[in-house]
Amino acid sequence: MSKINAHPILDVPKRDKVIFIFNGKQIDGEKGFTIAAALHQAGYPVHSHSLDGRGRSLACGIGKCGACEMLVDGKVRRICVTKVDGVKEVREFAQGKMAEQHAEHRIDIRKVLRTTVVIVGAGPAGLAVREEFEKYGIDNIVIDNNDKIGGQFNMQTHQFFFFEKEKRFGGMRGFDIAKTLAGENMEGIYLNSTVWDILEGKRVAVKNLETDTVFFVDADYLVVATGAVPFMPAFENDDLPGVYTAAVVQKMMNNELTLLGKNVLTVGAGNIGYLTSYQLMQAGAHVKAIIEGMPKEGGFPVQANRVRRLAIPIMTSHVLLKAIPNADHTGITGAVIAECENFKSIPGTERILNGIDVINICTGLIPDNQLLMKGKAVFGDHCYAAGDAVRIGEGTSAVLRGKQTAIEILMDLGARVSYDDYLVVSKEYIDSQQHPVRILETPCLLEAERMHKRGFVQMDCLYGFACNPCSFACPHGAITKSSTSTVPHVDYDKCIGCMECVYQCPGLAIFGYDLRKDNLFLPIEYEVNEKEVVYLVNNYGERLGEGIIEKVLHKPNKTNIARVKALNVHGEDLVKVRGFVVKENYPEPLDLEPLLKDQPGATFICHCDDVTLDDVLKVVGDRTFISIDEIKHTTRLGMGPCRGKRCIPRLKLALRAKGIEIVGDATPRAPLSNQLNLGELYPPKRGDEHRVANRTDFKKIEIGALIAGGGIAGSALFRYMSDAGLNPVLVNADRGSSWRNIGGGRTAFSLPELAEIAEHNHAIFKELQKISNIDYKTTRYINLAHDESTFNALDASRAWSDAFMVDPKNFHKEISPYFSTKSKRYLGALITNDCWQATPGKVVDLIRNMGVSAGGRIVEDCKVLEVMKEGSTYSILVLTHDKKYVEFRTEIFVNALGAGAGKICEGLGIHAGLYPVRHQAFITRRLPMLGKNGDSLDMLIDRQEYKGFSAVYGQQLLHTGQIIGCASPRVYALRTDKNLILNTKEFMEIVSEFFVDWVPELAGVSIQATWSGYYTEPRYIVDPELGLFVGMRGHGFMLSQYLAKIYVDKLMGRPVPEYFDQLKLNGPGLSEKAFK
Repeated sequence: MSKINAHPILDVPKRDKVIFIFNGKQIDGEKGFTIAAALHQAGYPVHSHSLDGRGRSLACGIGKCGACEMLVDGKVRRICVTKVDGVKEVREFAQGKMAEQHAEHRIDIRKVLRTTVVIVGAGPAGLAVREEFEKYGIDNIVIDNNDKIGGQFNMQTHQFFFFEKEKRFGGMRGFDIAKTLAGENMEGIYLNSTVWDILEGKRVAVKNLETDTVFFVDADYLVVATGAVPFMPAFENDDLPGVYTAAVVQKMMNNELTLLGKNVLTVGAGNIGYLTSYQLMQAGAHVKAIIEGMPKEGGFPVQANRVRRLAIPIMTSHVLLKAIPNADHTGITGAVIAECENFKSIPGTERILNGIDVINICTGLIPDNQLLMKGKAVFGDHCYAAGDAVRIGEGTSAVLRGKQTAIEILMDLGARVSYDDYLVVSKEYIDSQQHPVRILETPCLLEAERMHKRGFVQMDCLYGFACNPCSFACPHGAITKSSTSTVPHVDYDKCIGCMECVYQCPGLAIFGYDLRKDNLFLPIEYEVNEKEVVYLVNNYGERLGEGIIEKVLHKPNKTNIARVKALNVHGEDLVKVRGFVVKENYPEPLDLEPLLKDQPGATFICHCDDVTLDDVLKVVGDRTFISIDEIKHTTRLGMGPCRGKRCIPRLKLALRAKGIEIVGDATPRAPLSNQLNLGELYPPKRGDEHRVANRTDFKKIEIGALIAGGGIAGSALFRYMSDAGLNPVLVNADRGSSWRNIGGGRTAFSLPELAEIAEHNHAIFKELQKISNIDYKTTRYINLAHDESTFNALDASRAWSDAFMVDPKNFHKEISPYFSTKSKRYLGALITNDCWQATPGKVVDLIRNMGVSAGGRIVEDCKVLEVMKEGSTYSILVLTHDKKYVEFRTEIFVNALGAGAGKICEGLGIHAGLYPVRHQAFITRRLPMLGKNGDSLDMLIDRQEYKGFSAVYGQQLLHTGQIIGCASPRVYALRTDKNLILNTKEFMEIVSEFFVDWVPELAGVSIQATWSGYYTEPRYIVDPELGLFVGMRGHGFMLSQYLAKIYVDKLMGRPVPEYFDQLKLNGPGLSEKAFK
């Protein structure tokens, strides 16, 4: 373990020292670097102990697992992401202990930010999404738990492969790309902030890791671009300090300038294994070997070649069995490896590799998708994913998938986006996902005559994949590459041997030659000295001869060119040379000892709770499959701080090797992999402060009154407020339940007060019909009695209504000549006069137009986002049709939002207890009149609890002849807040059963449409003091207009009926007792 004081690629700045005490010892750290870096450089790799007392070190390196939690100045911190700046003391934090210090838990206010799209992850995918949104002016927030943008790019020192039409990222190093991803505008990017949950109502819960404060983000869309996490298979002693994933190695080496060891075994011969091994060499480490369980290497061939040219042994069909600890278990001294077949070790082939202090685990990545699983549950179709969070790929893929995701959201938002552009990006994304395809067996070489004429380059790029910086590199246009599935082509008539392309190839796969002088021009990214004697090697590190470094040509991108004079390789044989190794650095053959005796130890699957593979196998017994939930609840595996992100994939692989299947997936549980303290959620003193993120320039308009919700209740309020000269604004988002109802009204209520309201309401309908045709018609309500108790209740109700009872033998005469004579279902029926029907849409449009004529204003397709009240003034934040924010300010606000009213109530601290209940409906094609005396069929109602419903009812519309019907659920809890787009089999069957039993001729009539709407329960709340006109329980068509009139009368100081105050939130209410 040591500090990196010089690096061929990275700048090593001088930083101010920070001195802190660790377990009583003085530690020197450097400002801007983490506590973990300081402790490792000082020789203290153990940061915590397991439940059984095993020393533990870094596990994830990015603050997501809890393995490095320590007491930092008395507070629990994850030291892999906590800087030394200002730190005084660090101590180990034993499990079961409590923090000595904590932040003030009672904050003044808590921020709630509002935006259109929230993007989680400021890596290449997330920032590519943001870039597209910025072009179109779409509000967005980016949240990332790191202290800088760029994600994994910040840990990458190599040049990146990109296939581009115009040069932008291709050939740039990862950390340089990271700096450019956001452009010059960093507004709306929240760093050092982690998303710890996604809450109901599309609310994203965030914690600022620097200030320990929680805030929330409300958004319409969620993009998860959280990247990937490293996968480490389980093996014996895999929790020892010295065993690290590539992510930890890279983070500490390339971000923290800390080398975790000098002698390294890399496990995994894929892209990650090659890159980290090369980077370890650059940082001053010695990679003794790379082992790979597959029979052949993986990854991009150019990545493999650059490592093989260093003569590092690569051993395929080998697996790691065990890390060998040092005497005090604070590090490792070796590893046990073995030959394998199908990843299973072959007994008798076990050998020991000694002299290593780091095992670099590069066995792949898995999507960090726990947030995505939660996002889909909350945001539904408005949840998207990009980059490694959905599919592991290269940087090109992440950027292209980000662009593709942004365009998909833009199209959903209605932005004018070229679909052709979307197809182009989609094709580029698909191409970028393709694995390299071999195009050539050997590099294309020029004619011998041209070789001897002047300098030239050879491109050892034999595979087609998404990379083309070389096509921009040649100043003479000699290099072209037409697509991701081709290899570069060199026009040697144009090539003058300037060697400009050699240092611009991200794969270090272009080599220059001048046969006239026996000169080689070879790309290097590590320190060498001029005049050093080297071995000339091929792509496998095999020695072809010797040479001497004449000159190192330093280049701006730090991929330099070594001009090497070949000493004993000449002429056309020079083109076989691909690199060199300084003679004294050429590795000795591996000295592997046979494993003569071994004492097997435990293999820990879950490091958080010390759960071993044997612990799990005892639970599994002789079964061949087991649910992950059973394992969790019997062993506690997956219940620790990492939330199962690391251990569950490890367990699946370990059990699969034994023929055991894990059933199901673990449910993501908050807080998602990050530390959250109970006190940080303590309610703020002054409540929540709602803000529009990144926007201070939106309009703020003073108005006389605002009504939220444009159903019949809100529209009636709008009319009467306009008549009263209040100049109201009606904000309407969509066509709610008022437009979906079946258009019937009655005056028969068991409470005299409700009956009076309904009578006045009926009178208003009559007046409206005189003004404009609303398809108003007087009708009757026919309540069918299926049992004796219902019959008696209906008979008793005649006392408060204009109604009469009918015997079944007279149904044909009094109800309909088509009514079934065979049915024995009913004992009788109550026929109530003075009821009505009208077309809901025509009614709402008419009263709105009356309000507009009287001075009111309607803003359509606008959504009320938040309502705040300070003193007597309401501030209402509205998102307009053209996706602009407007803040209306008024002293008169009415919440008439129907099913959506509850959220606004809660935001104002009003606990109304509202909930929406879905009711389903249908309508048939046009029919002849089926009612009494050739009239339309009156409203038929059967109020019985049957097959999950409490009532089935419907009528015939006079103006179209269509039968329109509905069914009420028996248990409201089962239909609360259900999707209005969906119908149920049970509904379709019950309306068929009842309507066909009533009128058998309807069996051959086709259904024209089905739909649903919400009844807002559980009680009417009409309260001018609180600005509420909600909870109409499906009776809005029957009661709302008159209630709106007396609501406005109350506002204006006019007399109102005594019963009106009973409808207040704190009043006893008026509840229909007999027939809802």
